[in-house]
Amino acid sequence: MALDEAQPHRGTDAASDADEVAGAQLLRRTRLLLWLTLLPLLVLVLVLAAWQMHGQWRRALEGATTDTLTQSYAFEATARDAVHHVADLQRWMQQEFLRGDSQPSPAIRDALQARHTRAGKPDGYTLDGLPELLRSGMAQLMWPGRTPPPADVLARAQTMSSVIEIAHQRNPNFAWSYFFGWPDRYLSVYPWVPSGAMIEDQGASDLVDAANSWYEYELIKRAKLEVNPASQAYWTAPYIDAGGKGLLVTRAAPVVVAEQLRGVVGTDIRLDTLEALLARLPGGPWQAWVVDRNGHVLADRQRPVAAPDVEMPSPASAASAAPGTPPPVPMLAQRLPAGLNAQVLLRSSTLNGQAIASGDLRVIAIDLVEAPWTIVLAAPGSELLQSILPQVLPYTVIMLSLLGVWLAGAALLRQRVVTPLVQVFSYLQKLSADAAAPEPRLSPRWQPWVRVVTRTFASMRSATRGERRAEALKSALIDHAQAAVVVTDENGRIVEFNPGAEAMLRCARQDALGQSVSELVMPERFRAAFERALQRMRQGDVDDLMGRRLQRVVRRADGTELPVDVVMWMAQVDGAVYFTASLTDLTEARAQAEMIERQRDALRQSEKLTAMGSLLAGVAHELNNPLAIVMGRASLLEEKTEGTPLHADAQRIREAAERCGRIVRTFLNMARSRPAQRSAVRLNDLARAAADMLGYTLRTHGIDIELRLAAELPEVQADGDQVGQVVLNLIVNAQQALATHEGPRRITLRSGQSDDGNAVWLSVSDSGPGVPDAVRGQIFEPFFTTKAEGMGTGLGLSVSRAIVREHGGELLLEEAVPGSGASFHLRLPLQVVDDTPAVPAGAAPAVAAPPSQARVLVVDDEPEIAELLRTVLEDQGMDVATADSGAVALEMLGEARFDAIVSDLRMPDMDGAGLWRAVRERDPALARRMIFVTGDTLSPGASQFLEETGCGHLDKPFARADLLHVLAHALRADAAVPATPP
Repeated sequence: MALDEAQPHRGTDAASDADEVAGAQLLRRTRLLLWLTLLPLLVLVLVLAAWQMHGQWRRALEGATTDTLTQSYAFEATARDAVHHVADLQRWMQQEFLRGDSQPSPAIRDALQARHTRAGKPDGYTLDGLPELLRSGMAQLMWPGRTPPPADVLARAQTMSSVIEIAHQRNPNFAWSYFFGWPDRYLSVYPWVPSGAMIEDQGASDLVDAANSWYEYELIKRAKLEVNPASQAYWTAPYIDAGGKGLLVTRAAPVVVAEQLRGVVGTDIRLDTLEALLARLPGGPWQAWVVDRNGHVLADRQRPVAAPDVEMPSPASAASAAPGTPPPVPMLAQRLPAGLNAQVLLRSSTLNGQAIASGDLRVIAIDLVEAPWTIVLAAPGSELLQSILPQVLPYTVIMLSLLGVWLAGAALLRQRVVTPLVQVFSYLQKLSADAAAPEPRLSPRWQPWVRVVTRTFASMRSATRGERRAEALKSALIDHAQAAVVVTDENGRIVEFNPGAEAMLRCARQDALGQSVSELVMPERFRAAFERALQRMRQGDVDDLMGRRLQRVVRRADGTELPVDVVMWMAQVDGAVYFTASLTDLTEARAQAEMIERQRDALRQSEKLTAMGSLLAGVAHELNNPLAIVMGRASLLEEKTEGTPLHADAQRIREAAERCGRIVRTFLNMARSRPAQRSAVRLNDLARAAADMLGYTLRTHGIDIELRLAAELPEVQADGDQVGQVVLNLIVNAQQALATHEGPRRITLRSGQSDDGNAVWLSVSDSGPGVPDAVRGQIFEPFFTTKAEGMGTGLGLSVSRAIVREHGGELLLEEAVPGSGASFHLRLPLQVVDDTPAVPAGAAPAVAAPPSQARVLVVDDEPEIAELLRTVLEDQGMDVATADSGAVALEMLGEARFDAIVSDLRMPDMDGAGLWRAVRERDPALARRMIFVTGDTLSPGASQFLEETGCGHLDKPFARADLLHVLAHALRADAAVPATPP
């Protein structure tokens, strides 16, 4: 009996084992089928894509090389014109020397004039007397010395002019052509320019001094027979022309007759044409330059060489350079990207344009034959790769086709595996509710699984309802979603937190579960609003937030915040309400948008810079109205608080407003090209004001400032704003010098009077590293700076010295003392010979006040200005009425009489000019008693109108005394009798 009972048990175990084996085989076959259909296609597509990518890469490099070689002929032509022109000049001048009997035309002989210095002494002969009609086709001759040049010199200049004129007409790239004589030192330069201009640009005192400077140039030295025994033509280094013709380079050749050097001919060509030719080279990721053998950058497609962002020679040194003398220009290391140097270019140029690799860069270099120049193209390999990626689009289509094949396999898998599996699970669900549920009819492959479910489901009947709910939620959650998914219950407690949420919010799932989503995710400032929104969603989503894409800010576990895109929805499981939020990080998208905006701003920056000059004047005009209000109200407040503790505060407000007004007038004077006004100022006051203004900045940088100012220094006649700006600039320079100094940081201001009593001085010293001896001679040159990039323009000291010298003084760098920093010495004379009229600061016009019973009409569309004018005039006892436009003023004039009208010049509806013409038709006498208040005197129309009317006017901002002065003058000039009220 026991044997009979054991036999069925052993049979059941054997069937169970067989079912498990069959199920495992089915899964293995399914996975094998998927790999067999997917892997071969994937490998094939990847191989084809790699082959296509390699071909496109090779064609991109070969195409760039071919285009560059083709365009190099245009570069050769540019240099060839200069080579042929200089060769023609050399041949003609040698023939002229061999001829020896040439005579100039009478017009040229008559144009020869002796030139005199400013002291009246003769320093040479020039063709400054050349008639205007002959100048365009004639070269200038400059012969230093007291004796006139021989006739053959004039004849050679005339002959050279005819040769040069034809060449310059054919080639607009030629800037200058010239001949330097030897051993007689003289210069012929085409096109004709006044000799005084060239000597002044040279910075020489006279023609002899200028000639001595010219003959020190390398251009002349390279022509001498001991340096150039073969008398070969040569190219010079490039330089930036002081006359504004941009970047130039010189082709020159010695003139040798009978084995003797008789001079040097040369021509300067503009290199901006090279930049135009660079534009024809391959674009996209390719950057392009033209460099010479010495490492100078002659052309840069990305940035003009004539306006580099590296330290350049000063305008003074550039202006002093005669044609053919090259000042420094940017070098390879300053313009070419990292990894691209002279060795790389030399290696690339030997390959006849073949691209080579230098780090991430792909480089193409082609040497020119006619000139020692090299065309350079470089592109980052990563950008080149991006440019050819669209070429592999067909393989993307293949990948999509591969996906389709895979989907077909998935459909087959669904038919063979998924559908039966679903039926098995359906049976499982039915079996959980009814143990007697019939088994489904499936294929023989799946029937063992049904029997496994039937035998093993009995052990699962004890599963709790919570386990079923958790399984349902888990199946609905996308664990591998890239977006962060957070699920909460109806009370806002987190019940699910996917890996995307863990990565985005930097919080582990086990730490997040059960916490309040408001406290964990929301910044504190948004929690109250979030709780209210959650409550309203529980009430039926009255705000229609479900399913909408919302941009919000969330907080990570470490306290940092990030912007996210949020989509929320609500689900009900077993009667319980759950809220699900999908969060997408917007940090990268916003960063890309900001980068695009910065690029747009960079494109607009050049247009903004061109409009900056006119913008300054416009800003000054816009400030006039509020400044007029502040000055007027401050004056009234000062008068009302006289004798009280507030009087000093009101006075300071008025003085500050007047200073703003002076700054505005400075802008306007710059626009009008008017000289600045000078008045009696105290140097000590300017020093204290500058120290006060920068006191906070110095303290925050740990810098002490010490004032050692001599007492009772006499006043000097100077523009206080300009000299104050000089003192500010010196202190700021000292602050920047101390910024990285490790030792004590201290700035000392000292002042005193000179020993002869004719000047006062101020020194600004610091305890920093000082000025290196190597650059002490260049410290005042424009655009020269020792500061780091972005810290200065190199104009501060140059402009400061110019301001001080305009005042008759001097700004010097004192001798270096070992162990101390830099010290600048500012000196101003006590008596300055100047045509600028001295205007005492704050002086009121010395005239009587206007009649106190006068009736005045104030017309201004600015209510604050009108109210200010009313208050000032009513304080003088006048009867004042106001109108906000010219049309309203005309209606008031029809109802009452007025002794004077104070009107704004620019108003809507009817402006001041229209009001004046209407008043002139009604009452010519009253039209003469009109006063115009304007901040637009820069306008030609406004200036012409004020001159036409002859009426008084006030420029905004104005002082109270100025208003009363002009009004009194208008009333008394016409002998008007105050009107009586109607």
